[in-house]
Amino acid sequence: MAANFWTSSHCTHWILDRRRVADAMKEDLEYVNIDTLTKIKMWYYNIIGKIGKRLQFRQQVVATAIVYFKRFYTKNSMRSTDPSLVAATCIYLACKIEECPQHIKHIIQEMKHALANLGGFDYDTSKVAEFEFYLLEELEFYLIVYHPYRDLTLIAKDLKLEESNLQTAWFVLNDSYRTDVCLFYAPHMIALAALYIICVVHAEQYNDNNNNNGGGSGHSISSGSGSSSNPNPMDDSGILGHNNSHLAQLNSANSAIKAPGAGGGSQNIPTSSSSSSEGQGINNRNMVQWFADLNVDIEEIIEITQEILSLYSIWKDYEEEQVPAMMQALKMEFDENYEPMTPQHETMQ
Repeated sequence: MAANFWTSSHCTHWILDRRRVADAMKEDLEYVNIDTLTKIKMWYYNIIGKIGKRLQFRQQVVATAIVYFKRFYTKNSMRSTDPSLVAATCIYLACKIEECPQHIKHIIQEMKHALANLGGFDYDTSKVAEFEFYLLEELEFYLIVYHPYRDLTLIAKDLKLEESNLQTAWFVLNDSYRTDVCLFYAPHMIALAALYIICVVHAEQYNDNNNNNGGGSGHSISSGSGSSSNPNPMDDSGILGHNNSHLAQLNSANSAIKAPGAGGGSQNIPTSSSSSSEGQGINNRNMVQWFADLNVDIEEIIEITQEILSLYSIWKDYEEEQVPAMMQALKMEFDENYEPMTPQHETMQ
């Protein structure tokens, strides 16, 4: 692995522009709208997460598999490939790269279990092994993936962030893999966006508590269990899999987030004057000043934040039972003679 992100293949080859991703979705969007396509992809990300949990993978393995899945579909349409085969192969490859080896038979067995009521999984070990070569080719053999978890941990240590807030930020990072931000932005920027979301929600909570309790002390966003334990590196859950009050808080925060200069005033982040009591979760820091002192593009943080929050808006209407019908709409009039294990290759420009 490269010594740092900036010299890695992740940075030099796999930070993409949005036009490339949009071009890859053109064929799919002729049959379903963008929200439906997003829900289909979310369903496969959840399948990868469920298999990772059943096989007790570290979260980094699950995240790497999802990134491979996303990278593959920057060059191929879901309509012209079989996403279940792609997902299984991404899991198998991620296990190798992240030094968490799993026998290919175990992955196929878990995929068959996950898809038992949804058409099944008809591929054997030879097909998955064969498709691994296609996947490697589509990934251009650049397999290094940097994740934002380490950056978040370092930032939390610097800020002395309460563990309950760190847990929630960790959940937000898990949810970010249901979006495409990992294709467009550096991992440390995604980690900062997760912290920014926690700050905004904390400010909203503080204002609500002041309004309702006459200036009482604020409360941090808990992980839902009241536990202050460190994030579990094997937990691939996010806000989407936890307390629904978190989802409501984040949806309400979406309207509170404005880009610098939009509508005037400062960002809706707790300041030292609104975070003066012990245990409020942002550790009595002037977070506006803290973000201002960073040598990063704050507008980029806002973009990431809004993209993550848009996921929660889509999630409100997500019903897993509807996904098979969505897949049928995507695959309608599909050529039965097409070989699903062969990805669509783009013509070299």
